Amino acid sequence: MEQQRITSPTPEEVETLIQQGDLDKLQQQINNVHPADIADLLDHLSTEDALTLFHLLPDDIASEVLDETGSPIRQELVENVDDERLADLLEELPMDDAAEFLEDLPEDVSDRLIDLMEPEEAAEVQELLSYEDQTAGRLMTRDVAALRRQWTVAETLDYLRSLTDVETFHYLYVVDRDGRLIGVVPLRTLIISQPEQTIETIMSPDVVAAPVTADQEELAELVARYDFFVIPVVDEQHHLLGVVTADDVLDIMKEEATEDIQRLGGSEPLDQPYFAVSIFHVYKKRVGWLLLLFLAATLTGTVTKLYTAQLEAAVVLALFIPLIIGTGGNAGSQTVATIIRAMTLDEVRLTNVFHALRREVSVGLMLGLTMGIMGFFRAVTWDTGLRVALVVALTLPAVVIWSTTVATVVPTLADRLNIDPTVISGPMISTIVDATGLLIYFQLATILLNL
Repeated sequence: MEQQRITSPTPEEVETLIQQGDLDKLQQQINNVHPADIADLLDHLSTEDALTLFHLLPDDIASEVLDETGSPIRQELVENVDDERLADLLEELPMDDAAEFLEDLPEDVSDRLIDLMEPEEAAEVQELLSYEDQTAGRLMTRDVAALRRQWTVAETLDYLRSLTDVETFHYLYVVDRDGRLIGVVPLRTLIISQPEQTIETIMSPDVVAAPVTADQEELAELVARYDFFVIPVVDEQHHLLGVVTADDVLDIMKEEATEDIQRLGGSEPLDQPYFAVSIFHVYKKRVGWLLLLFLAATLTGTVTKLYTAQLEAAVVLALFIPLIIGTGGNAGSQTVATIIRAMTLDEVRLTNVFHALRREVSVGLMLGLTMGIMGFFRAVTWDTGLRVALVVALTLPAVVIWSTTVATVVPTLADRLNIDPTVISGPMISTIVDATGLLIYFQLATILLNL
């Protein structure tokens, strides 16, 4: 039977019930609503109404809602909900989610909440927070079922029934007496095996595991490559420390995509939710690159100044400056987006960059010829004369080919130098192409128009 989704009340309905003081009816309406939908509902309520609704939730639901909330309402909850209740709610969450929640808070608030948690949960959270940010150790959960090779299937099933806090049973991991990871048993394999069979006879000794120090991007690539729902995390001695589940990997991919998009826009990525950072912090993240792009953009003015005499002799050339630099910048942006995506998927690397360059130059040639033809007819219709039209027609293919070349080579070299290619791509490449495109344009005009 298909699972039916409980419809969440609208913000207007919630506000009406609160105004009428009918909190019992409101509680009945939200009891079976998914926590993610309740979190979304909180985002659309006033702070006072959101707090009223949140206080109606039982701890097991409130903890999940707290984990799902966006940064504005989360900040309000932290400021207005009693610390002891917040600590209780964090204890209800998987400890990796609790650690993620706490790391976004000011250090004094985070320390205060950890002090109020039960010693066992507090110690686990502190251990997770001790690992470097954006690593497997920070993202893993310690709640994992660890099996012994000599157990029978029947004994293992009894053991699994006794567990209450394990986050996932998709894969069951086998450890030796020292806790080293030696095998894996998919749950399906366990279920269809005979009760008297031992774990050693049904386990696979080939286990793909992530080092505890692995970067989160590397972790996501492993999960995507092997189509895992969960991946074990081990230390240098191959001791099983925990697992990272698919929901955490999806969060990683969302975070990495967000960072890449912000860098492509010429800004350092924010290390906290948007509404959780100050305006001055956003300013600091943007000003450095904006100043660098400003200085780079002066190259365009420098080139224009060098060819002032040519512009004075043929003022009509100025009409096509926006067309030249716009076409070059757009072509470069298209190419850099394609190349960076291919690099992310490990399709383009330094070893095959020349193959990628040949492809992009070929595409650039076809695009450039198309733009050149269009530019020629545009110039003719503006009565600029055939020689000026010819300059425009020859410049556009040259600029497009050059921009695709720069947009292919620069990100690849940056990656080889361990520089994030998204940092120096996008606006930076467009700025460079603008200046060099004008250089090509004015040089061709000087030759063909005898300026």
